[in-house]
Amino acid sequence: MARRHRRSKVTRVVNLVKKIIAFFFSHIGLCALVVGYALLGAVIFQAVELPNEEKIQLEIKQARQNAVDVVWDTTFSVNRLDAKQWQQTVFREVKRFQNKCINAIKRGYDGKEFGQQAQWTFTGAFLYSLTVITTIGYGNTSAKTNFGKTLTMLYAIIGIPLMLLFLTNIGDVMAKIFRFLYAQSIRLKFRLILWHKKRKAAKIRRANSLVSRLTRGHRVKAESSIDSFGLGGADVEDLLTARVEMEQLEVRETAAAQLENISVPVSLVIVTMITYLLAGTILFSIWEEWSILESFYFCYISLTTIGFGDKFPGGSVGVDEDAQEQLVITSIYLLFGMALLAMCFNLAQEEVQNKTRWIANKFRSNDDDDD
Repeated sequence: MARRHRRSKVTRVVNLVKKIIAFFFSHIGLCALVVGYALLGAVIFQAVELPNEEKIQLEIKQARQNAVDVVWDTTFSVNRLDAKQWQQTVFREVKRFQNKCINAIKRGYDGKEFGQQAQWTFTGAFLYSLTVITTIGYGNTSAKTNFGKTLTMLYAIIGIPLMLLFLTNIGDVMAKIFRFLYAQSIRLKFRLILWHKKRKAAKIRRANSLVSRLTRGHRVKAESSIDSFGLGGADVEDLLTARVEMEQLEVRETAAAQLENISVPVSLVIVTMITYLLAGTILFSIWEEWSILESFYFCYISLTTIGFGDKFPGGSVGVDEDAQEQLVITSIYLLFGMALLAMCFNLAQEEVQNKTRWIANKFRSNDDDDD
């Protein structure tokens, strides 16, 4: 009995684990997994790299202050008439400060002030995590400690395949949603056409009814012209009704034919992607004070994961809330933009396949006709 109870417990645990794995590899779970993995990376890299960054910034701040103090003391301790001795003392101190700056740059110093600006804030570390798993790699922010470099390699081993799985999965879902919205727009277009035809038919019926009443009351010339075709008023109305129904049937058949094998045009896919790029262009031109061309170049290079590093977001990032919000929005823009790009590739690939099949069928039909 106890053995059966243990087996049932094990079975329940195994089923629970399977459900958890299935959830994490579902659409929502995969999104949560990628975001959670990037947040985990942000926490880890901030904890590893921020102390090193603050240590270097503090060293440079103290070295600069020491250099200023030496210059000040030399001004009063050295004979003011002995310019050569003063210059030699100050030169030695400036040279010492210069060497410290060079060593600090090799260890990751980027000129930011201690306590005012930092690369390894939480949002900066989150953006770094995204650039690693998306393979953008701007290069403006990178791990400087040996432990951080090792973690980056391990982080990328898991993160890059996870990101590729995310883009494939989410791109397919977004393509289905986009295709559904496009189909709805086609249905709306044909509904408007049907509504217009019904409205036109109603106007014709009202006009025919008015003519019928006039011909019955006054026997005007219109009656003789209608009778000359051998048709009465009721016959004319039936004919018009049949014609309208035929037109509506043609519209429905056309709509059904288009919706049967629906594919989004490549032109609409390109317009969607360019619109997203232009939205980012306007956004970054305002934030970073770049030109329109530079902003569009940055968005294009980022979303295609080329990431040269000559342009990168947050060039003057501080620790204030506005700067952190900009980094968060930048991260969202890049993540959603890459998913949108995957969707566009999915839709364009489907359209190209349909065109290729159409051309192949055309060639086959021409060959059959020649035979």
